[in-house]
Amino acid sequence: MYEHGGRETQMKRQIGLVRCCLIGMATASALFALSPCPRADDFGAKDLVEALDGIGELSTFAWAVHQCMISDILSERGPFTIFAPNEEAFLNLPAESIEMLFSLDNRDALEGLLACHVAPDLVLCSEVLHDSSITALNDEVLNLVRKNGAVYVRGARIVKPDIRCGNGVIHIIDQVILNND
Repeated sequence: MYEHGGRETQMKRQIGLVRCCLIGMATASALFALSPCPRADDFGAKDLVEALDGIGELSTFAWAVHQCMISDILSERGPFTIFAPNEEAFLNLPAESIEMLFSLDNRDALEGLLACHVAPDLVLCSEVLHDSSITALNDEVLNLVRKNGAVYVRGARIVKPDIRCGNGVIHIIDQVILNND
């Protein structure tokens, strides 16, 4: 009984620590957001990984990219399209999802989640006129829908579109896209 209680307490502490880190990153992002927003041409010469590092409201996503092999892929020629969840999107995940994704023992889950947010093609929001789809790196279909002037990818609204980089484009979204597994 004591051993089970100890594991449960340790797990609650880990989840609390992860949430504190996410809140800290969200706070830093809010401060970063007060500075001028990056324009589409601000990252033109940089690759996607370098650009992710420079966008404060994507610090959790950028950290996750650096933890996985996908960072090597996103440094290649491309083009790639990244649908990057902002800090608030990560804060809205259930505690169990945070624990699973950010566990040091479960890099495969994080790698799979990131692959669901990247497509090996160039998709600009300005070119999405009708419902369309694109296939992510993990072979999942990402449906793009234009509704009331906004573009959505699998239900997540693109809040900052078309941040162009040397090897692709980043769209900042308001939700984490979960795998269909």
